[in-house]
Amino acid sequence: MRGANLSVLVDYIRSIPGVTKIMSFLGVDKAIFYTIIGVLWTVLGGALSILFIIKFLTMTEQGYWYTFQSLGALASLAELGFTTIIIQFISHEYAHLNIKNGLIVGNTEKVSRIISLIRFSFKFYIIIITVAFILLTVIGVLFLINSVNDIALLLAWIIYSFAGAFLLLTSLLGVILKGFNRVELVQKIIFIASFISVIIIWIALSLGLSLWALVIGSIVNIILSMGMFYSSSRTLWNQIIYSKIRGNYNWLKETLPLQWRYAISWTSGYLILQFMVPVTMYYAGAVLAGQLGLSLIIARSVQNMASSWGMTKLPQFNMFVAKKDRQKLDNLLSTVQKQSLLAFILGAAAILLIITVIFPLIGWNQRILPVYEIAIILLAEMALLMIYNWAFYLRSHKREPYMVLSLINGIIMSVGVWASLYFFTSTLIALSIYCIVQWIIMILAGWIFIKKREEYSKLYI
Repeated sequence: MRGANLSVLVDYIRSIPGVTKIMSFLGVDKAIFYTIIGVLWTVLGGALSILFIIKFLTMTEQGYWYTFQSLGALASLAELGFTTIIIQFISHEYAHLNIKNGLIVGNTEKVSRIISLIRFSFKFYIIIITVAFILLTVIGVLFLINSVNDIALLLAWIIYSFAGAFLLLTSLLGVILKGFNRVELVQKIIFIASFISVIIIWIALSLGLSLWALVIGSIVNIILSMGMFYSSSRTLWNQIIYSKIRGNYNWLKETLPLQWRYAISWTSGYLILQFMVPVTMYYAGAVLAGQLGLSLIIARSVQNMASSWGMTKLPQFNMFVAKKDRQKLDNLLSTVQKQSLLAFILGAAAILLIITVIFPLIGWNQRILPVYEIAIILLAEMALLMIYNWAFYLRSHKREPYMVLSLINGIIMSVGVWASLYFFTSTLIALSIYCIVQWIIMILAGWIFIKKREEYSKLYI
């Protein structure tokens, strides 16, 4: 019912005079629209959350709050890009199939292949969830035990780790549906689950549950997401569960050559995106870590919003490659790059204006970094946006050409951030290094893109 009401709201907004033209110019389809709503809710919800954090948490607890979130991103080290592989492989298979009345239809062998692929992904994810829980628990406890001697806090982290690991399974359900090009449905469900779980977090904070609010919010998110993913595609999931597979398919052998390359890239990605807050916490204390964490969330919300232009088109990238339609593939990238950059520039300008004008009036400027440091983060995120769009294109060929570059980026970033905080306790130096390195990497990524696009076009003619 909520999904239906949300669709009516979306259609109403699109019917407003002038809105359709603007959305058409920016290339905003329903999938992107739901993604943008989700990002805007993240920004608005995050802004409103600040009220609860300021009112119900001390500045030290705020530091632990964002440290929990950054350490929680370690779950991506267990997943290591496997969800991207699943989207790619499902989309390549689905390019020659259809969904009719909720069932996968088409060539019998191809239907068997895609169902066996999905079953393989679930089996593989049991291992991933176990590894993620152990990884999050051990690393988090070792890190926190050096900063705090609080059994309740450590217990909260362990339960939060379990929820974070289980959220990977939830993301897998969405990834499978995205592989079938049902991006609009997935983004709608993600938004609804996020909306409700954030409100639950606010209630928990107001009840004085402190960091346990994060734990409760994660559990609510899991229950809602899994319930909606299943109920929205019940016939499809039943077909996947109960259908007989004709033939034997070694998906581990097919995915492994790509998996280890993604593993390196994803590990490097964690070092690039999540390393700063825990290191700041360790060397500069919880207060500065909280300011940095909130500032990164604000800046990266703009990049996440702009990235939705490419993310929502992942199935199309993959299917164009499977169908060997180079012209549509190239046109799609060109459109995504232009529209996402325009969206990023508009979003960044709006964020800087809000931070400069509104935050000082309500006293929130004390909870974030100076405006010029946030501007530096935004510049770095713009470079990353362009790299991500090129990666969407190249990875749709079941290749990972950015592995070495990601590794170099991760090493330089981790060393640079550690040195700037260890020797100078300076977020300005750390963020400046972050920005300069990302623009250099962007130039190198562009050069790799030009070379690989020509190479892959010859392989997929």
